[in-house]
Parts: sequence; structure tokens; C-alpha cells
Amino acid sequence: GGSIHLHWDLSPLVKHKPSRDYKVDRSNWEFDMNVCANTLRIPPACTHQFGDKVQRAPGYQTFTHDGEIACYYMGNVNTREWGLLDEGRPEEGLKLTYKAGTSCDGRTGRSMEYHFICDPNVPGVGVPVTVAGDCRFMIIWQTAYACPTYPTHYPLLLTWSVGAMLLYFAGGFIYNVLRNGMQAGPAAVPHWDALQALGILGCAGLAYAWRRARAAG
Repeated sequence: GGSIHLHWDLSPLVKHKPSRDYKVDRSNWEFDMNVCANTLRIPPACTHQFGDKVQRAPGYQTFTHDGEIACYYMGNVNTREWGLLDEGRPEEGLKLTYKAGTSCDGRTGRSMEYHFICDPNVPGVGVPVTVAGDCRFMIIWQTAYACPTYPTHYPLLLTWSVGAMLLYFAGGFIYNVLRNGMQAGPAAVPHWDALQALGILGCAGLAYAWRRARAAG
């Protein structure tokens, strides 16, 4: 067997202003979501319920019916985890999970797991079509951007550019912590807010070195 380098770039799926967030309706529930970033807007039900204490989130579950209003956070953008839908068949697509949402039963926090299914025939970026589950939400999304590319090599210029960018962010992080007295965390990364708003962090240039096991014979 040998290692095969696979590449994905889901940054086109990230919503930016003045666009609207992705929305899926299910019975009396509404789900507002974004990818690789918090939603652009906070649903009115959440502002009504929490007022100035409302938190930003990559997804909201809301209910508005017969005078009843409810809002739940589906996850926290800082808990992002990437994975393959099928470790043995990476061409099937990717999954993106956010955890630490509003508690469901006093113990388990809500979570949202995007299932980006590779479908090269879907025009544009596609849209989330189904939200399944009541605490651990599975969001089904068919898109051509979930199909990996198989680059044979990386141009030297690209390698140097990525290296220089990582050095800049690492150096700025260390400077902010040691010299500016900032707490060691995401906020100490230079331009953190801008990067998060653009959905760049953890969404563009996803790569896996996947070892294909070949049966002898």
C-alpha cells in the first residue's frame, strides 16, 4: 500500500454578508446554520429569549408556535472536528462536527454533524436538505465540494507560502502571549476575528494522507 494525499476545499460553502444563513424547516422547528463559522444573523427567537446575553453559534434550533418561543444552541464553533464519512472510502465525503451546544437532558449537550456527501452532479455548492435527530443533529448535504482531489505534488511556491503564513501566525501568537500579556488561546492569534468571520480557519485546504491497503495477490 501507499499514502495518497487527498484535498478538499469547502470554503465556497461559507456564508458571508449580505447573504442569508442556511435554513432547514422541520415541522414547527427551524434550523439556522453556517459552515466553518458562526451564523451571520441571530434568529429573532434567540434574541427574544436571551436578550443581550445571546451567544453566537454555528447553528440554532428554534421554535415559534402559538405564542411559544424556544431557542437552543446546536454547538460551539471552537469545538470543530473534521473526519471522513467512511475511513475506507474517502471519496464518499466528509463530516464536520460541532459540540457543546445547549444541554438536552442535563448531561448531554446538543451537537451538529454535517455529512458532506460527494456528488459531482449537484450544481453550485448545494444546500443542507435534511436535519435528523433531536440532540445529536445530523445534517445531510450533497455537494461536489465534498469530492476529494488527488494532487500528485505541491508546487514549491505554494509550500513556501503556506509555511510563511504559519510562521507569521505562530510568531504573532507567541508575541501576543509573552509581550502583550494576552491569554494563550484563539484570541491571541493575529487577525483571529477576521479569519473566523471569513470561515478560513479549518475549511480551506483540508488534506488527509490516506493509506490505501491493497490485498496481496
